[in-house]
Amino acid sequence: MSAPTTGLAYEAVFAAIPDPAYLLDGTGRLVSCSAAGARALGREAGALAGRHWSELGLPQEALAALESARVRVVTLRETTTVEAPWPGAQGLRRHALVLTPLGPETDASPSVLVTARALTEAEAIYSRALELEQAARAEVETAERRRSFLYQAMTTLFTHPPDPQGMYTLLAHLAVPDLADWCLVDALEQGPWVGRAAVACLDPTQQERARGLPMRTEVRDDAPVGLLRVLRTGEPELVPAVTESLLRAAAAEPAHPAMLEALQARSYMIIPLRARGHTLGAVTFVSSGSGRRYGPDDLALAEDLCLRASLAIDNARLVGESRRAARAREDLLAVVSHDLKNPLGVVQLGAALLLRGTAGKPGGEAVAKQATRINDAAERMSRLISDLLDWGRLEAGHLPLELGEHTAVALATEALEAIRPLAEAKGLHLEADLPTEGLRVRCDRSRVLQVMGNLLGNAVKFTPPGGTLAVKAVMRGGEVSFDVRDTGNGITPDALPHIFDRYWQARDAAARGTGLGLAIAKGLVEAHGGSIRAESILGTGSVFTFTLPVAHIGMPVPAPQAAASGGMTRPRDTYEH
Repeated sequence: MSAPTTGLAYEAVFAAIPDPAYLLDGTGRLVSCSAAGARALGREAGALAGRHWSELGLPQEALAALESARVRVVTLRETTTVEAPWPGAQGLRRHALVLTPLGPETDASPSVLVTARALTEAEAIYSRALELEQAARAEVETAERRRSFLYQAMTTLFTHPPDPQGMYTLLAHLAVPDLADWCLVDALEQGPWVGRAAVACLDPTQQERARGLPMRTEVRDDAPVGLLRVLRTGEPELVPAVTESLLRAAAAEPAHPAMLEALQARSYMIIPLRARGHTLGAVTFVSSGSGRRYGPDDLALAEDLCLRASLAIDNARLVGESRRAARAREDLLAVVSHDLKNPLGVVQLGAALLLRGTAGKPGGEAVAKQATRINDAAERMSRLISDLLDWGRLEAGHLPLELGEHTAVALATEALEAIRPLAEAKGLHLEADLPTEGLRVRCDRSRVLQVMGNLLGNAVKFTPPGGTLAVKAVMRGGEVSFDVRDTGNGITPDALPHIFDRYWQARDAAARGTGLGLAIAKGLVEAHGGSIRAESILGTGSVFTFTLPVAHIGMPVPAPQAAASGGMTRPRDTYEH
């Protein structure tokens, strides 16, 4: 549209327009307006000329919408309609404001004609409803974007390897650009210091600005604003606009205003990183080139992010501490076992020499008795050291297994023969229900014998004289199941869930050990890929069952001679579990 915008005829026609009409120059200042337009604003037309429409006392909502539309019209040279509150004879009412570009196409800054038409009641209701719907939709979309951002951030943080330093860096990069143009993460160090752990910037070419900032700052209790105040109070700090008065107030702590000036901060938030009641550090979100101003919604989102990050970082620190403690424990156990085994060997050798040297000599029985006690005590200490070492390796996941193929019959028979002297000394009967075919398992023979020895040793310990111990092996699915059954007093229902816990022992145990035997047995079985469980009926006895993976089923193999002698029966079809 290129109609003239000057001249007496134009002025007369323009002033006679019945609706409020305004002519703006390229900068948004009023050139002229219609009589109706002047009345709507409550001023004389001459008094309005030359004023920018931001000086006319318009509602902030209308001014923001109109200025945005004016810039769009000037840039794109397209007519635009905006619905917004506008003054009139009946006060503020919703109007349809039409903005039309004027002047030649070559004009870099065209004039804009603004006409205002009051909406009818029906139009106003529809417009307001549409506006509310759009606002609600925008709010839902914003909430969905924030939920998605938090979910992705949480997933990324909690799937990251447990390395606190790496998580600090990851957190900084997660915040840019969704939350900030700059993100600085500071972590508390030993002593009264806080150190810069990570920095991320929207524009990598500006990263040099952050390198000029102090990397470490001494923590102070009198900082009025900024990072040190947040670390001291544990409360977040939100500054929608960085002003000169703020910079002057922060002059007592030079590092804070220096940081704001170096990063050209326009708005910022500082959120503490807290977990389990302790402050780990703080995250500074800075808006600079984007021009965004932080508000309560941004603060809530940043707090949610930092809460999740705090948990992830604290978990990573705990994992690191746990690993260091496990390594220290392993080192200590290795040193202790090495240092104890040598003197124990000397003690056992001395006891054996005493037993050998006192045979047939006067008073030799008393000496032999004491030597036997010494030897038994040394053996218990040796077993204790072995248990501690095994448990340490199991917890650290470093237990070596020498896997091979062994028949279930050979494993069960060897374990029973090993326990036979103790069982017979107590008057117990041993039974075996073992397969005749060559059922083989893939396992570490010594470790499986250790498991069976532990289960059978407990059965001997808790079964009264005249009782029975039975071992059964059978294939179930793709596994070989071993049952160790006794006719002891059984295990109480409240104790049964805890028998595989480390350091747990029955309250009425006649002999006290380390409380690691069953826990080690469980760890050894699971290291083979099997499982272990216990069943018990009080007053009847207990059955411990563990499984091992099948190697293969071969041809039937002859039964070991030991299995058919000395009180062991094989097979025993009447045995049921």
